[in-house]
Amino acid sequence: MKKIILLLAVLSSSIVLAQDIPQLKITPNGVEPIVVEVDSLTASDIYKKALNWVQETYKNPDKVLKANITDEKIRIDGFANSAFWWQSLGIKQTMDMEYTIEISFKDGKYRLEYIVGQFYVPGGQRALYTYSSFFKKSGEVRKAYDDAIPSIEQTMNELSLSLYNYVSGKTSKVDKDW
Repeated sequence: MKKIILLLAVLSSSIVLAQDIPQLKITPNGVEPIVVEVDSLTASDIYKKALNWVQETYKNPDKVLKANITDEKIRIDGFANSAFWWQSLGIKQTMDMEYTIEISFKDGKYRLEYIVGQFYVPGGQRALYTYSSFFKKSGEVRKAYDDAIPSIEQTMNELSLSLYNYVSGKTSKVDKDW
């Protein structure tokens, strides 16, 4: 019983942490940018930490960093394996995805823009559709993609939370106690 209570406490604290920042949402028109507050940090501090996050997060940081304007903005072109999934005939299908994120900096906050790029079938073949195919003309999600929307938002928000945790000092991949 104690293990169950401990597990619930850990899970609920993770959910609370994930709610510290605005969530990225995909719409028929793309992904709405979010502004994330990081009080007591200057634009320069946030910029430097974001650059360090890029160095630690991406396998080839020099290749993914496409724009770098000191203390103002960085742009990253990335690739996510198994970025989203959906059920087709009872079988879970996954897709890979290219994306671009642009991070702009001001004192005490940063703005994150997430642009969904090209989709790929695992193995490298380019898909013949985009995220707009998830939606009907009315803006409703097509029934076939009910799982795709939350899963692609999960992928986007995991990256966003990773950046936030790094910039705010909540986590760092660097082991300081070695």
